[in-house]
Amino acid sequence: MPKISVIIPFCGAERYIERCVRSVMDQTLKDIEILCIDDCSPDNSVEIVQRLAAEDDRIRLIRHESNLGPGGARNTGIYLARAPYLASVDSDDYIDPLMLERLWDATEGQTIDVVSCGIAMMNEDGSLRTNARIQDQSFDVDPSQVNLLNLQAPAFWNKLWRTTLFTDNGITFPEHLYFEDLATTPRALRFAKRIKSIPHPLYHYVIRDKSITNSFGPKHIIDYFRVFDVLWNFLDDEGLSDLYRHKFEEQMGKELHYHTETLASSDLPEEEKTQYVRHMLLLKLAYLEHSEQLRGLDLPTLRGLLLNASRFADLPSNDQDPEQS
Repeated sequence: MPKISVIIPFCGAERYIERCVRSVMDQTLKDIEILCIDDCSPDNSVEIVQRLAAEDDRIRLIRHESNLGPGGARNTGIYLARAPYLASVDSDDYIDPLMLERLWDATEGQTIDVVSCGIAMMNEDGSLRTNARIQDQSFDVDPSQVNLLNLQAPAFWNKLWRTTLFTDNGITFPEHLYFEDLATTPRALRFAKRIKSIPHPLYHYVIRDKSITNSFGPKHIIDYFRVFDVLWNFLDDEGLSDLYRHKFEEQMGKELHYHTETLASSDLPEEEKTQYVRHMLLLKLAYLEHSEQLRGLDLPTLRGLLLNASRFADLPSNDQDPEQS
C-alpha cells in the first residue's frame, strides 16, 4: 500500500500538466500513488497524462463522464485513494522534490492528522514572486479553543491530510463552486486531533492572470455566499453556531476583503470595480442580518418574496408562518 495518494485534478491543462505530474513523479518519497482525474478536458491533457503513465506505473488516469469542477474531481480522488494520507496538486502548479518526504516525516509516525508547508508564489515565467513561509508548530485541535475558520490557510493543496478525515466523516468538496477549498478545509479540520506546520515553501503556486482567484464576475460573488452557507450549515449541525457566530462574521469580512484587494490591482475600469465592491458589501450586510429568516423557506415562497418584498420588514420573522407574511 502506498504511503500517500496524490490527487491531480485537471481540465484543459495541456500547457501545465506535464510539469505538474513530473514534479510528483520526481519526489524523493517513492512510495506514492498518483491519481490524475480528467474532468472532461477539451484539449490534449489526457494524451499527455497517458504518455507519462506509460513511463510510471504509479500513475492512475481516471476520466469523468461529465464535468464536475475541481471539487468534484478531488472527491473522485479521495474516494479512490488507497493510502492513509492524501496530498493534492493543482494542474497548473508543481511541488518541490522534497515536499512529500518532508510532510510524511512530519507526521511523526502517523500521529499527526494534518501537516502543512509554506508556499512559493511563482510567476508564470518561472521566476519567484515571494515565499510565504508559515510558523513551525504543532498543536491539538479543540474547536472551543481554536478558530477552525482560520486555523490554517484554506488551501487544500499545501497540506498532507489523513484520508479518514474525509472518508469517515462524509466530508466532500462542493461541485461546480469557486472557492471550494474555503468550504471544505475548516470542515475537515473539525475532525483532526493534532496538526503540524513546517515553514519550508515546498508547494509552488503559479499566479496566473486568468486563474479563478484572480477573476471577477457575478458567479464569483454568488459562490462566495454559497460557500458561506456550506460553512454555516456545518457549524450549526456541529452545535458550534453560537460559539462561532462572531468568528464566522469576521472570516467572511476577511475573505471578501482579500477578494477585493485582488480586484483593486486588476485592470478593470474603476467604475466597474466600485460597483462590484458595492454589490458585494450589500450582499454581505443583507446575508449577515437576514439569512436566518430565509433558511428553510421553499422555492415558491422565496420567489414570492422576490416579487413582492420591497423592505426587510416584509420578510417573515423566524417564528412567523411565511404564508401569513
